[in-house]
Amino acid sequence: MNLETRIREKLKGQRFMHHIGFEITKIEEGRVEGEMPLHEHTKQQLDFLHGGVTLTVSDIVMGFAALTKTPEPHKVVTAELKLSFLNPGIGDRIRAVGITLKSGSKLHFCEAEVYVYHQGKETLIAKSSSTMAII
Repeated sequence: MNLETRIREKLKGQRFMHHIGFEITKIEEGRVEGEMPLHEHTKQQLDFLHGGVTLTVSDIVMGFAALTKTPEPHKVVTAELKLSFLNPGIGDRIRAVGITLKSGSKLHFCEAEVYVYHQGKETLIAKSSSTMAII
């Protein structure tokens, strides 16, 4: 089974990802990207993308970027996660990009960036880092 097929099969189990409407758009070894439209139910009271959704999409793309570097039958889980908000998430659509910075036999170190599209302009709204544990 090729890498994209293997990852897409595992994505079927991401129930919360599907619930919020986030879709993976690109899968490469060590890199995963995804997008979703901003919905009323994913915004907070100031009409910004909710911080929890921002963290969720970051975690998803980092976790699956790490999984692309993990041999079967192993899996990965988030062991540590940090997110910095840089700009408010005001717009129509978001894009999240996750990369694996360093792969190890027990841990992977990852980063993600989340962008929002508003009136044809892309703005970086958050940057995150994580440690993914191989189980």
